[in-house]
Amino acid sequence: MTALGKRDRARAFVPELIPEPQDLERTGPLDAKEQQQLERIHAARDHHQAAKWMRGKALDAAFRRHLYRGEDGQRTRQQYLDDEWDGISESAAYREIAEWPLAKAITDAFERPAPDSHVRALVDVAKQQGHHAVAHWYAELRRHGQQTGRRVTADVVANLADFLRTGTEPEQIEALFVPRQLPPATAKTVKPTPAGRGKGEAVTGTVVAHGQDAAGPFPNLGMSADGTGPAGKTTGRWVLSAEHVDRLSAWIEDGAGQAGISPERAADLLVQALTDDTLQHWIAARAWT
Repeated sequence: MTALGKRDRARAFVPELIPEPQDLERTGPLDAKEQQQLERIHAARDHHQAAKWMRGKALDAAFRRHLYRGEDGQRTRQQYLDDEWDGISESAAYREIAEWPLAKAITDAFERPAPDSHVRALVDVAKQQGHHAVAHWYAELRRHGQQTGRRVTADVVANLADFLRTGTEPEQIEALFVPRQLPPATAKTVKPTPAGRGKGEAVTGTVVAHGQDAAGPFPNLGMSADGTGPAGKTTGRWVLSAEHVDRLSAWIEDGAGQAGISPERAADLLVQALTDDTLQHWIAARAWT
């Protein structure tokens, strides 16, 4: 087999490297020219994935350097995204920003990008354990799959995330391929109920100054590194009260048990759902019902 030529490796990937689609009747092993064509096809695949983490890095740089503010210095983040990034939401931009360091670390460790779903399953663990450590174990998992002919599915990556989340390293990579088991049924299911619904009562949270730690495991969604939220305001962070946390934790644990996934995975799915474009409209529609 002939690897991608040195001349191809030395220059940036360009569309002209992709062979033209043609109907050819060929059989038998690939010859040297066909192998080079296949390598270029795979290079196009990896270029697409690598460009995605580069996009996240670019957004990160634009936000952290405040380059979005425009020539008049008045443009907001969302106005910048509307003008230059096809109108994506700030929450979507922050997701890309959160994912790019791990995606790059995986590309460096495995010499090939990871699917988006795999990166997202490991992002929270990478924040705890470090991007390079998580990327190392992911690369080991993928290499083991290649050597043994095992598919690395989203569930297998979720198993790796569960191991790393506890601060332990898997003793045997093969154990990660064991199907995820349903958790044992609990003696009592906690059903969260809305506090004071219909009685005009409110469950309060807490506003903390920038720089303080958020209370509980649910920090303000979409908060940027410099303490500003989606609207660019810097008046402090609102965080969930203890009662909010208890109710959400019980609800997430119950839902995770029924779905057969870990509560941590369920919480990730909840955060992803809450930070999409429709949350503000959903809140506005129900605020006075």
